[in-house]
Amino acid sequence: MILITMEEGMLLMSESLAGKAKKKYQFKDYPDVLTVQQTAELLSVCKNTIYKMIRGDDLPYRRIGSAIRIRKKDVLNYMQI
Repeated sequence: MILITMEEGMLLMSESLAGKAKKKYQFKDYPDVLTVQQTAELLSVCKNTIYKMIRGDDLPYRRIGSAIRIRKKDVLNYMQI
């Protein structure tokens, strides 16, 4: 299970690892421009969901050659944070 929380003014994502200690990711640790995989991790969805969001104009993106890149601030805007 992945939870997104605010802690001491920082946005954190916690992942429960089958009874083990929680692993915390900070949004600030991700680059400003994300891959589809990184975006999926941040939103706790699969990559296909991100592709659907892109096709539906729900999430702005840029193509660099054949690669898709998404700005982290656009992900945060999508989440309305």
